[in-house]
Amino acid sequence: MGKVKERTKKVWQWLRKNALNKQMIVYVLIAEAIFWSPCVVTALLALIVNPWWWTAFGAICAFWAGPFTPAVPLQIGLAVLIKKIVERKKK
Repeated sequence: MGKVKERTKKVWQWLRKNALNKQMIVYVLIAEAIFWSPCVVTALLALIVNPWWWTAFGAICAFWAGPFTPAVPLQIGLAVLIKKIVERKKK
């Protein structure tokens, strides 16, 4: 029982240090903006250029909002990648 409690404590400490902080929330928001930018661009094209773009907008949103797409892991991975790039730039 002691090992499980100790490992759980270590995992929680790692999560608090690396994932559950204000800085990571900013990276997740940036990753979300990057990830959903094709939807924003196609919506703007539909409003400005041609209403046909609503079809592309709907297709992109429907695909990524589906239940069996890897959207969330990709977004988290993109956030971690952005974090690593920023850390390397600071060094």
